[in-house]
Amino acid sequence: GFRGRIWAQFLALFFEAIFLFAFGSIDNTNEWYVALICLVLFSTCVQMAEGTSYGIVPFMNKKQLAVVSALVGAGGNLGAVIAGFAFYNPIDHPLTPFKVHAAYVMFWALLSPIYYWPEHGGMFCSPAAKDSESKVEGSIEGKPEPTAEPQISAI
Repeated sequence: GFRGRIWAQFLALFFEAIFLFAFGSIDNTNEWYVALICLVLFSTCVQMAEGTSYGIVPFMNKKQLAVVSALVGAGGNLGAVIAGFAFYNPIDHPLTPFKVHAAYVMFWALLSPIYYWPEHGGMFCSPAAKDSESKVEGSIEGKPEPTAEPQISAI
């Protein structure tokens, strides 16, 4: 369900940050394959986090699903450009930008527990109690489906 999607997002981002920090901690004293292993694990977590983002998108705003999907997709590309300018350009040390970027990813991972949608819940919270008058079974967007009233005709 939705709670599992938030947990998956949290875990993917958390380990993405861990492996990016580990990659930023590898210098020439380590073997080359240590960097490769960290980079592969980091990349796997990036792909998982992207997938979990698209798993959450349908719950954001169902009426504007296409717009939300486009913003999430474009946000990844824009985020890469912003990260390049914010983390990698101004820092001269070759490994520090990776660590700073890892801290940024960890920040967003640690925000996952506060994500909450009243109708779906969050990581640690169940959905809010459903109001039986506002939601009708089998209806779309809480609107009751029309019922056929018996026709009574006067003779």
